[in-house]
Amino acid sequence: MPNNFIGTIQSFPRRNLVIICLAVWQYISIIGMVIFNWPSELVWFNTILLASFIVFSPIYESLLLLVISIPFFVVIPNSFVDTLSMWRPLIFLLFVVWIKSSWQIPNFGFRPMAWDKYLGYFFFWGLAVTFVFGQFKIPGLKLAVFWLNIYMLYIVIAATIKTKQQLTEIVRYVLWSLAIIIALGFTQLFGTFVSSLDTFWVYWAENVARLYYGNSFAQVSLYSNSWFSYTGGRELRMFSIMPDSQSFAYMCLFGVCLGTALTKSVFIHVRKWLWSGIRFAGLGLMLSGTRAVWVSMIFPLGVTIIAFFLGFHKKVAKKFLWPFAIICILFAISPLVNKGLSYARLGSQFRENFFDRAKSIVSTSEISNQGRILIWKSSTVYALSHPLGVGFGNFISSLTEGKKGSYDELSKTINERYNLPQKYISAHNLYLQILVETGIIGLGLFCAFLFYIFKTLGLFLKRYHTSDGFLIYFVAQTVLSLVWICGAAFFDVTLLNDKVLMIFFINLALSGFIVRHYEEMEKNG
Repeated sequence: MPNNFIGTIQSFPRRNLVIICLAVWQYISIIGMVIFNWPSELVWFNTILLASFIVFSPIYESLLLLVISIPFFVVIPNSFVDTLSMWRPLIFLLFVVWIKSSWQIPNFGFRPMAWDKYLGYFFFWGLAVTFVFGQFKIPGLKLAVFWLNIYMLYIVIAATIKTKQQLTEIVRYVLWSLAIIIALGFTQLFGTFVSSLDTFWVYWAENVARLYYGNSFAQVSLYSNSWFSYTGGRELRMFSIMPDSQSFAYMCLFGVCLGTALTKSVFIHVRKWLWSGIRFAGLGLMLSGTRAVWVSMIFPLGVTIIAFFLGFHKKVAKKFLWPFAIICILFAISPLVNKGLSYARLGSQFRENFFDRAKSIVSTSEISNQGRILIWKSSTVYALSHPLGVGFGNFISSLTEGKKGSYDELSKTINERYNLPQKYISAHNLYLQILVETGIIGLGLFCAFLFYIFKTLGLFLKRYHTSDGFLIYFVAQTVLSLVWICGAAFFDVTLLNDKVLMIFFINLALSGFIVRHYEEMEKNG
């Protein structure tokens, strides 16, 4: 490649327009593949296009592109790995480019936080358990590489962000990604207004789910998924481009928290649009039908109320009380929402009662709760008999104990109780899942990882208890979203979804940067 061409590319003062154009093109190409039957090989073209940008652009610009592209990361068509998403080679490439450009800097400019140490302990302990006790070592190693792949994004962000302006811009791009996912959720909901639920179900599974998550997931989605709820009749939840309604609810959760924080750093006219987006995120959260996220909202709400009445960052707490109030109001007017959806939808009466569904989480007679309680009991018993764990990706061992066969054979076996292949069944509790796979030591290390996040960010907020700028609001939203997630983790393992985990680590990387450089950034304006 001629040096003058590369120099021309890198001489652009800012490539926001180029980044936006690439994002728009990805959106158009996905629409083309989903609706107009454009060839799936177009994904290869998009991957190469984004990879070229990463190779010839500054690291920071590449980060912006990857962040805005989160809603467009689909599976690369190939005959070897059915679930190879675009983000995996792209993040790895970004990591390699970052290493190449930073090798002369001590520690490559990356300084681990206290929580990184315990996350590392957890990771290497899990690997050791996988190789020593794991029945299926290759799937465990693949899962470890999957997590490490996402963690590379965290490392690059933590090492690249240098200024408050860059941090704020990254936050805006993250919020745009969340807004796209939430907006696509409403598009998905609109699709059910103009077709029967069964027609929509089949179309979405064969076209959208296949594009985003591969053939295997698409086939399973045709007969079993979490897209429907059954309180008061079969009704389709909102789930957008996510594999299930639970992970979509987490996207809404992040949107509510991040959007509220960003209202502190924008002009009044932009702030009004942000609050409108927060309302739609709250509505999407409600329409996702995800009881775990609904009920666990009591934890961040409780923390916010306590902080407000104790006078701890009272202005910050007051700001975050508003989105929680909006969500509660949406639940209060849910009968009107039901009537509106029923009127708009063709061929179906929308009968779901959101209050009844929320209350059903504590009902032992509810079918899904019975299944959840059963898997909790069996997972606990299995963990007690395997106190050191069975290894990453080997939760299936607790479901197939005593059965012989290869991983492919056992993982594809349909579990009759859940009507799902064994590989798609989890403990429905993140902590139990970790306990089964990594034992009591692994669970302890994971809890230490969470503890040091709360400790570090909590001490930061305590130290600057008289400040209330955007950086304080951002750290506060990280704490509240993590409290929310930790509560919901008692009922699902959705934190381990790739897109959810990306947003989680982006939040964590930016919060760590704020903790380390807060005074410097405030001093420099």
